[in-house]
Amino acid sequence: MTSSSPAFLPLAIGIVAAALTAFGLAGHGFPAIGRGAVARGGAALAGALTAVAYAWGLVSLFRDESGTAQACRDANPGLYGQVSGYSVSYLPPSLDCRLTSGGSYTAAVPDFLTPVMTGSAVIAVTLALLAVAEHRAMDRPSAA
Repeated sequence: MTSSSPAFLPLAIGIVAAALTAFGLAGHGFPAIGRGAVARGGAALAGALTAVAYAWGLVSLFRDESGTAQACRDANPGLYGQVSGYSVSYLPPSLDCRLTSGGSYTAAVPDFLTPVMTGSAVIAVTLALLAVAEHRAMDRPSAA
């Protein structure tokens, strides 16, 4: 979802949802690992990391919600004079400062958050699939 400037309500809802998701997954992950369900617990913890990174990105946008121009100025003072507009994305969180020449540069949200979200989401899905396969293998009757 993309808009021309950050909006308070979607950011606030997203931050609360991501924080609750992170706490819930972490609360499930640590006990699962303690019980020996490493794949299931690891999937939950990787999902929690994804939610934390997403919340961090939304908080970064939220901080700059009223100062979009200032965020673009702080990110690249040399190019700020060429900024013609802004583009905000909520998934992944980003604030792009559009240039009159047609290019853009990012501001407000740290550059490493999108790769962290992507990597941890891939790990979470992979571990969840392993947990499902492990669970199915344990439920099969053994041929004796």
